[in-house]
Amino acid sequence: MTSAKNILLVEADHMIEGWLCQILRAEAFNVSVARSLPEASMRLAAKPGFTAVICDYFLPDGTCLELLAGLRCRPGTPVPVLLTSGSCIPPWPGDVGLELLARPFNAARLLASLNRLLEVQPTDGSVIFAHSPPAARPDAG
Repeated sequence: MTSAKNILLVEADHMIEGWLCQILRAEAFNVSVARSLPEASMRLAAKPGFTAVICDYFLPDGTCLELLAGLRCRPGTPVPVLLTSGSCIPPWPGDVGLELLARPFNAARLLASLNRLLEVQPTDGSVIFAHSPPAARPDAG
């Protein structure tokens, strides 16, 4: 894990944003907030080097799929992504499995998911997805 812990939080709900920021900052994460997909894209372009992105699946202007598509196309180090949702979402399209951090969750579950996500070291340039709980992931081959 790198020493710089810069998180982009993409969340439209001000109460949830405040709660997440409080938790993350208490754990020494530097948090930059975006409340929409265009704002998130601008922050990612203006400040490369985010350690991870935490994004609500459903935002007022679309879903996180649009943001993830942009992240996959970006050159450089892949950005780990932790998706949160208080709603049911359709199955994940494509060949990457995904379990999101379903609401309600507490600070311990958020930090465990984020820390697990940051431990993964990508080698293929793909976006990384956190899986919660880790025991649900079957062993490959």
